[in-house]
Amino acid sequence: MPTPEKHALLSASSAHRWLHCTAAPRFEAQFPESTSEYAEEGRLAHAICELKVIKHFTTAIKPRAFTQRLNKLKADPLYTDEMDKTSDLYLEHLTERAMRYDVKPNVAAEVRVDFSEYVPEGFGTCDCIMIGGDTLSITDYKHGKGVPVSAENNPQMRLYALGALKRYRPVYGDRIKKVCMTIDQPRIRTEPDSETITDEELNAWGESIKPIAAKAYMGAGEFCPGEHCRFCRGKAKCKARADQNTA
Repeated sequence: MPTPEKHALLSASSAHRWLHCTAAPRFEAQFPESTSEYAEEGRLAHAICELKVIKHFTTAIKPRAFTQRLNKLKADPLYTDEMDKTSDLYLEHLTERAMRYDVKPNVAAEVRVDFSEYVPEGFGTCDCIMIGGDTLSITDYKHGKGVPVSAENNPQMRLYALGALKRYRPVYGDRIKKVCMTIDQPRIRTEPDSETITDEELNAWGESIKPIAAKAYMGAGEFCPGEHCRFCRGKAKCKARADQNTA
């Protein structure tokens, strides 16, 4: 199973937080990162998904090697039969999306992208990128079964998409006109949730958040507590949040 990568100060996954509370990133950076059994389960499920996507859409892995690697992942104490089912459903959804293209799209799994053009030192990893014709599709697999996450106006997905556009622009030039962003939560809903916008709309959104991202990178601005505090490492020490809770 892959080791977790170091997260950017302004990560895509925490964008909903730092876009609302620009003081948060520098504040929570003083507290150590932690993990949980749920997070480790998610990492394992992602590794299984990645392996199946590579086998199905590419020639990068032979059947025997695939079986060996899959059995190794299944030997993990956190593995459950449900992971096999949800990863199959994820692969089914990706296959259905690929069939919507007029020609066979190029598909890549676990792609590192750089969106630092909009967010200082911004980078992240897309679970799956699919490109064909004039359309770029990115899909994010979420293994949790808590709250459904919408793809509509989702800053994490939009930052990933900006990074993907930058990565593949040297190859595809200006051919990409539409961007489809999809969140797949097979433990919560049987169908994924998607948003499709034009590349111009995506770039305009990226430009609109530049000053906010710069402010957040500096740790400037006021603390702004809210629903986005849920996964903030500093929430227990945040005075603004404490004042709000005791008001």
